Amino acid sequence: MTYSLDALKKNRVSTLLYGGTEADRRALAVAATHELEGAGLIEAKDAEALERSISSPRAVVYVPDITLIPAVTQRFVVRMLREREERPKLVLGLPTTPETAAQKGGLTEDLRYWLSHSTIDVKARPRK
Repeated sequence: MTYSLDALKKNRVSTLLYGGTEADRRALAVAATHELEGAGLIEAKDAEALERSISSPRAVVYVPDITLIPAVTQRFVVRMLREREERPKLVLGLPTTPETAAQKGGLTEDLRYWLSHSTIDVKARPRK
């Protein structure tokens, strides 16, 4: 199942955003925070901040560039997504396509696969 942009903002499904600018991707993370009642935005720019933020199940955790997060932490995220029902909504940013990031070793194949149903090309989204 692939989700629409509106559905992704309104539910707790974790999302992989690529394309556009970092400001465009961050704006979508902020929009998701506003759509989810009781959610706060946590920005995690490194592995340590990301691992700490996982303990905040009501939050929206925004990672501006997931390729800067080591593969071991990306695999930790996949395990968390598989095993925990109570977890934050993750909004993971990529400056390039998921395919390119995976080919260059910046995005693990398991994380790419896990989020394939909720991947959004920010440049392609309709402007209002």
